[in-house]
Amino acid sequence: MRLSAVFGLFLVNYCSGDLMINITNLSVHYRESLALDEVSAFIEEGELIAVVGPNGAGKSTLLKSIMQQLKPSSGCIDLGHRCLKDIAYLPQSHQIDRQFPITVREFVSAGSWQRISFWRAFGRTEQCLLQEALHKVNLIGVDDRQISTLSGGQFQRMLFARMLMQDADVLLLDEPFNAIDAQTTEDLMTVIHDCQRKGKTILAVIHDLALVRRFFPNVMLIATQLIASGTTETVMTGENLAKAGYQYLSSEMPPLNTEYSVNSLSQTELPFYGRNIS
Repeated sequence: MRLSAVFGLFLVNYCSGDLMINITNLSVHYRESLALDEVSAFIEEGELIAVVGPNGAGKSTLLKSIMQQLKPSSGCIDLGHRCLKDIAYLPQSHQIDRQFPITVREFVSAGSWQRISFWRAFGRTEQCLLQEALHKVNLIGVDDRQISTLSGGQFQRMLFARMLMQDADVLLLDEPFNAIDAQTTEDLMTVIHDCQRKGKTILAVIHDLALVRRFFPNVMLIATQLIASGTTETVMTGENLAKAGYQYLSSEMPPLNTEYSVNSLSQTELPFYGRNIS
């Protein structure tokens, strides 16, 4: 069993000018199907961006391409000329082996490997960072439990705690709020906003359009091609949603400042019925 399947967060070291990601004419095939078609985007340092689109539209493929887990058919992803400390990738939770015999403490502690190396002792400083990470995600008191005993919400909190231990500059999150309760979503969004305030660049695949409109200032709307990117207000329009294939939502989205719960549009991830791109 590979460690990546157990610990679920992957590291990559690149070089960058200003911690920016420049995606140019990126096309990627996945299982012989075109998943991304000439996508171009520029992600600036410190941005918080939601990647949105119907099922099968290439959102996860984009993150995996940045992580070099998938090879582009054409185009490129440029991380510049200055060395990055690291990039953290949090995959979908179902990709992690939850039956692996490891405690919460051991799992979260593994996030420090990039900083202190695998062979160095886990000293007092790291112990303090571990307790701080567990406190931020409200997991104090469960650190000696096996990860197999955690609920879905607790498991996702644990993944975030490990990410905090890693202390990466760029965070790539693939469906971090899938199948968890509203309170956990609220708590983990607080963690994300705290990371952004510290200058981290965050790119997150999000299903819930209401959550996007409430918490994310910027959006990339993808449906194999890039439909639109920019501020949430300018991207999440009825016209753009219709182009992306959200045929049943394009005329029903509430105004941007409408108050609603994080689960009020939890079923907005519709099948990809096709696009109408002029």
